[in-house]
Amino acid sequence: MRFDFQGENVFIGTGRRTIDTAKPSAVFIHGAGMDHTVWLVYERYFAARGFNALSIDLPAHGRSGGAPLPSVEAMAEWVDCVLQQLNITDAVLIGHSMGSLVAFECAARNPERTRKVVLLGFSYPMAVGPALLQAASDNDPAAIDMMVIFGHDLRAQIGGNPSAGVSVINSAKRLLEKNLPGVLFNDLNACNTYQNGDTAAATITCPVVFISGDSDKMTAPRAAAKMAGQVAEGTMLMVANSGHGVMAEQPEPTRQLLVEALSS
Repeated sequence: MRFDFQGENVFIGTGRRTIDTAKPSAVFIHGAGMDHTVWLVYERYFAARGFNALSIDLPAHGRSGGAPLPSVEAMAEWVDCVLQQLNITDAVLIGHSMGSLVAFECAARNPERTRKVVLLGFSYPMAVGPALLQAASDNDPAAIDMMVIFGHDLRAQIGGNPSAGVSVINSAKRLLEKNLPGVLFNDLNACNTYQNGDTAAATITCPVVFISGDSDKMTAPRAAAKMAGQVAEGTMLMVANSGHGVMAEQPEPTRQLLVEALSS
């Protein structure tokens, strides 16, 4: 679905269905340098099971126009305004990596709209190493290599994938390579400089489900577990044999945990 928002073209995947505001909505928010395509399997699954399934391309990502938003807070405000324009009043916010920070902040800003939050690959703070930030700032392809190597479990890097014929590593590289210059650095810097997590945690009253890969080297599961104990109603779930890219590395176990999170 394409529509105009604040003078720019915005794309949201809907599982090829029309939005019905009488239904609850599952709102998917992608990570740094990614787009709506990382959610395709889950978008289509939940769209066929009673949800508005909305996979948002943030500005300057995927098929959305505009300039990249410079902070997690700005992204959260943008997502909240988009949902308001679409008249979405009953949402489960689901975010991965940078998107998990955006969902977390968005839930704190508008608790009336948010039924539940599901955060994959979450940590706070979400520190990004100086070498990766510098490479991204220089638009150096080494930034993509670092993200792919540190972002996936060894099994994915040697060809293991439960989805036959799909290379997790090559797919991630091609997606990151599509970014315009400056977008990846913008996103990584937004993660690195986000400092409102503790304040957001004290504000969120709805259930928050944290899903982490047990071998995640980019966002340590212990950080998610710590935040699960800090929010009013937190639950910690683990994806076995997975690094940071749980949706690609372990698509079926991740789907099962999302079903559990959205059904409870």
